[in-house]
Amino acid sequence: WGRRLWIPELKSPNAQVRAAAERAAINAPVQGSAADVIKRAMIAVDAWIKKEELQTRLILQVHDELVFEVPENEVERVKKAVPRLMAGVAHFEIPLLTQVGVASNWEAAH
Repeated sequence: WGRRLWIPELKSPNAQVRAAAERAAINAPVQGSAADVIKRAMIAVDAWIKKEELQTRLILQVHDELVFEVPENEVERVKKAVPRLMAGVAHFEIPLLTQVGVASNWEAAH
């Protein structure tokens, strides 16, 4: 995905600083890729909502989750499309899994 992260602390003479930099170097590709995937998913879902002229609104992104406000008459359509759209934004050897929860609040949707 073309990301580069410069971590000059990897050359630090201080072992604690160097260890923290090593952890950052290991985590960066995973966290950066996850951030890219969720951003691409948001773009894909938003474009679909606009194209379909839905009243559904993407209101929040929390880590790897998207939260929507969906009118009752659009729930089934959105439940079917969003996982497909989210999983289709990146192609890895391991498929991206998606789940949909529907409830009147975020906690209950889990």
